Amino acid sequence: MRLESSLWTLPDDPMDPAQWFNFNQSTWGMVVKPDLTPDHSVGGIVHARFKNVHETGRRIVEDAQLTWEPRRYLEGDEAPWPGADIKHGCLVWDLVDNSAFTTGTSFGGNEFDGLVRQFVNIGSDGKTETVESVADPNIPELYTTPGARGTDPSMPGVIWRDGEHSGIQTSMFSYRPAQDVGVVGGGHSAPGVNETISAGIISLVGFLGSMIGQSQIGPAVDAVLKPIYTDTILAFGKWKSPARAQRLGWSHLHERFAEGSDRGYTLSWLLAMRSAMWATRETTSCTVTVTDNAPWKIGQNGHGHCFLGSRVGFTVLGMKPGRIFVEQISELVLEWGRNMAPLWQLKIGQREPQDPIVKALALLQDFFGMLQDLGVL
Repeated sequence: MRLESSLWTLPDDPMDPAQWFNFNQSTWGMVVKPDLTPDHSVGGIVHARFKNVHETGRRIVEDAQLTWEPRRYLEGDEAPWPGADIKHGCLVWDLVDNSAFTTGTSFGGNEFDGLVRQFVNIGSDGKTETVESVADPNIPELYTTPGARGTDPSMPGVIWRDGEHSGIQTSMFSYRPAQDVGVVGGGHSAPGVNETISAGIISLVGFLGSMIGQSQIGPAVDAVLKPIYTDTILAFGKWKSPARAQRLGWSHLHERFAEGSDRGYTLSWLLAMRSAMWATRETTSCTVTVTDNAPWKIGQNGHGHCFLGSRVGFTVLGMKPGRIFVEQISELVLEWGRNMAPLWQLKIGQREPQDPIVKALALLQDFFGMLQDLGVL
C-alpha cells in the first residue's frame, strides 16, 4: 500500500488522478496472494518497524519451514486465486507450506518398507517436540491421477537413488547429530518482578519507619538495595530435552545460551529458547547434481515433479542399504551449455552459512536493525 498507493510521496505521474491514493489492486505492479486455506504452520510473533520482509520474517519463516514463492502473472496463466483481478506481468508474492511437518509427512524410511508417515507435535509448553507416526496413511489423490506431475508434502513421491545407473551425476552428503540437550536464556527479570520487590521494600520499610517517625525512609533503603536485587529473581531459565539426551547417550553437549532471550519468562524468551533447540537439532543435507527428467523433472505448478521447498527423498552410497533420507530442497542452480545437457544442482536439507564471517555479518545485520527500531540509527 505504501509503494503502490503513494501515501507519503508524489505518484509517478502527479497529473494522473488515478495514481493518487490508488487502492485498486488491478493496477499494482506486485500484490500479496491472500491465504484462503487453513493455516497449520507454527505460530510466531511478527514485529517490524520500517523493516523489509526479509529482515522481518527470516527467522520466523525458517522456524515454520515455509517457502517464499514469487511468481509473475502473465495473461493466459491460471489465476493466482479465485476472482483475482491483476495486471499482466504483476509479481505475486506467496508464502507456501511445502513441508507439512506439523500435519503429516515423512522424515525418512527405506526402500523395502517404504517411507514412514509422521508428524511433529509441539507440546503445550511451546518447546517440547515429539515425532508421532501415522499407522495407515491415505495415498494423496495427486499420485493416482494419470499424467499429473508434482509431489505432495504429506507423502513425498520424488526419491533420487544414488548408484551406478542413476540420474545423479555427483553427490555430497553431510550429517550433523543433535548438539546441546539443554538451552538457557534470560538476563533481565520477568516483567513486574523488580517492581514488585521495590514496592514491597518501600512498603515494609516505610511501615517500620513510621513506628519511629521515619515513614519516608523506604525509598532510601530501596535505592541502596536496588543494585542487589535487580535482575536476580526469575531472570534466567533453562529447558532441557530428556528425549534428546537419551538418544545421544551419556556423553553429549549440555547447554547453549539462547540468543535474543533478553528478558526471562516472556514470550520472546520462550521463542528464543525454542529457536535455540531447533538450531541444534539433528540435520542431514545433500548436494547433488542431477540430469533433468531422469527420471524426475524440475519445475512447479504441474510443469515438474518438484521445485524449491519441495520435500524429496534421497539415498546415499555407503549408508545402510535401502536407507532413505527426506528433506526439503533449499537451493536450485541450473547449468547448461552448447556441449552439455541441462544439469540441476540441488541443495537438499538445511542451508546455513558455514563461514563464520557470513554468520557474524548476519548477526550484525540483526543488531543494526534493532538500533534502527530504537531510533539510534
